[in-house]
Amino acid sequence: MSEIGGIAIVGGGPSGLVLAIALARRGIRTTVFERDVRPEAAPRFNPDRSYTIDISGHGLRALRHIDACSHFDERMIRFKGLKLPGGATSEWTLPGWTGSRGDILRALRAVATERHAELIQFHFESRVTAVDVATGRVTYAPASGAPTTTSFDLVVGADGTGSVVRNALRDQIPGFTVVTASYPNYCTMIELDRVGDRMDRNYLHGLSIRPFCVAGAIKGDEGGDTSRWFCAVGTRVEQTFDSTGAARDYFRDRVPRVLELTSEEKLEAFAKRTCYHIGQTLTCSALHGGKAVLLGDAAAAFPPIGQGVNAAMESAMALDLRIGEAGRSPQALLDAAKTYSTQWKPEADAVSWMAVRSLFENRLHMLRASITAKLGLSIFEDAKSAEIPYATVRRKAERLWPLWA
Repeated sequence: MSEIGGIAIVGGGPSGLVLAIALARRGIRTTVFERDVRPEAAPRFNPDRSYTIDISGHGLRALRHIDACSHFDERMIRFKGLKLPGGATSEWTLPGWTGSRGDILRALRAVATERHAELIQFHFESRVTAVDVATGRVTYAPASGAPTTTSFDLVVGADGTGSVVRNALRDQIPGFTVVTASYPNYCTMIELDRVGDRMDRNYLHGLSIRPFCVAGAIKGDEGGDTSRWFCAVGTRVEQTFDSTGAARDYFRDRVPRVLELTSEEKLEAFAKRTCYHIGQTLTCSALHGGKAVLLGDAAAAFPPIGQGVNAAMESAMALDLRIGEAGRSPQALLDAAKTYSTQWKPEADAVSWMAVRSLFENRLHMLRASITAKLGLSIFEDAKSAEIPYATVRRKAERLWPLWA
C-alpha cells in the first residue's frame, strides 16, 4: 500500500476538474482518478445521449473562480439565450457557452495541463473499486498493472450518479442514508443535419412543449463557424418506434419542424435509438462522512432543468472556498468538508426540488410555468442567475404556496 496523503478526486468530470484546478491555484496538489480515457482521446459527444449543454449563471461563476472563461471562448459557442416556442426570446446578456460534455471536459483539461500540470496528477482508465472513508484509503485498478491502494487526507467523490464514494459512505457511516425517487421523464436524441442558417447557433431553440423539444448547437468537427445540431425529445413515457416511418409520423403529428431540419438518415437513426429514463432523484442525508465528501451528481442527482453541469461546477467552487478558509492540514480539510456539507446541501436539495416541478409533458407543470413566467414569478429564470442561491429561489417559491406546491 502506498502512503502519500493529500486529496484524491474520484471522477474527472466537470466538478472534479473544477475542484482540481481551484485547489491548484492555492498550491494544493490533487490526484484525479478517472475510469475513462483522457478527454482529448475520447469522442466529443455521444449521439445517443449528448444533448447541448449551456453554461451560464452558476457555471459562469465557477469558471470565473478558476479563470477559465478564455478557454471556453476558444472551444465552445457563445450562448445568448433561449428562443421559446411561439416566438418569444429569453436573452442571456452575460458570458455563457453551449457545447457538448466532451467540449467542457477538453476546455477544463486544457486549463489543468497548461497552467497546473505540476500540481494535478491524472490517472485515466483507472477504476476506483473501493474507498475506506475512515482511513482515506482508495483502491483503484489502473489500465495496466495490479490494483493499488493509496491513502489520502480527503477523498472527494465527483464520480456521478453511480458514485463509488457515495456507496462507501452509505455502507460505512452509521446514519448516512441515500433516498431515491423515480419520475416519468424520458429523453431520446435526434441530430438535426439540415439546419443551415435557419436557426441561430448562439441560442437554444425550443421547438415544442409536448413533446418537450429543445435544439442546440455544438461546434462542428471542422471548427470555426461550423456547427452540429442536436435536439432532445423529452417525453412522459418511454418512446419506441418499429420503423423510420413510425418516427416520421410521430414528428409529423407532434413537431413537424423537426422533419424540416433533419435528414432521412438521422431520422432512421432516431427511430433505432434508445429512449433513456432521466427522471431519477437522489438525496443524501449529508454530503460528507469520515474522510470523504461528495460533489455534483454524486451528491445529488435530479432530472434535467439546465442546471446539472452548472450546479456541479459550483459545488466544486463551494468546497474550494471552504478549504481556502479552513486551511490545508489534514484536520482542516475535514473541517472544510463538514462546513461545505452544511452549506451546499440546501443548494443541492433546492435544485432537486425545482427539477421535479418541471417534468416533460406534465400538463400542470407546463401550465404553472407559463403562468409564472407571465407574472414574473418563474423560479427557472431565477435559478439561472449566479447572484441568487438555489436555496433562495426555493424559499421564494415556497412562499407562493400552493402555486409551487
